[in-house]
Amino acid sequence: MSEVGYSRQVNESDIVNRIVRAVVLIVVALILAVVSVSFAVHHMRLKFEEEYKGITDSKMRTVSDVVQKTVSGDELIGDTQAAITKYNNIFPLLLADTSTDSYSKEDYALFLYTGGQLSLLTASDDTASFAVVDTPISDWLSADNSTSTVYGDNSQSILVPVADSTGKCVAVFEYKCSFGELSRLGNEVENRILKAVIVSCAAGVVLFLIQLFIPKLIMRSGRKGGQTL
Repeated sequence: MSEVGYSRQVNESDIVNRIVRAVVLIVVALILAVVSVSFAVHHMRLKFEEEYKGITDSKMRTVSDVVQKTVSGDELIGDTQAAITKYNNIFPLLLADTSTDSYSKEDYALFLYTGGQLSLLTASDDTASFAVVDTPISDWLSADNSTSTVYGDNSQSILVPVADSTGKCVAVFEYKCSFGELSRLGNEVENRILKAVIVSCAAGVVLFLIQLFIPKLIMRSGRKGGQTL
């Protein structure tokens, strides 16, 4: 083998090694970029959801305190139908959602509690499921009729015992907030950002390959053209 041929073979081998190293570095950099961005976005999402749920929790507890002071156990026992009519007019005003951008769904229900059994008196949505139905009575009923909180899958409920003038619990009010829309928004934002990062990385790889191989193809074409001439 001539010295020129050997030198050319060494140069080509060196070029191949450089390309392989560059490709490996690019792949590693892409993986790190995608993982880093995904982690950062997920962390931001968790912080946003935490703050949003904290604000919602404060609102729910404030409203629950008002409900406990507003609903009369004596009225519910004395004339149940009249009480239902009254509170059907009060609850929508008391629990009205004034926010324009809400990522949660609020529901409420009032249950009559007699003989250890619950019976639904009124609800904001008849199709909604309420935590108090599946929660043991001992978990929310206490001697001082204090409120209790139940956490479900992507939801939070505050249970408010309603007592009569003797202090006996005769009803329970549930204020429920579901965070399905908040979770959907978080998933959508994460997916969009992740797709944008992947597309950007792919575009960068394509541009790198173009600037790497196009000049060589042009040079080879030029050499072939010169040889023909």
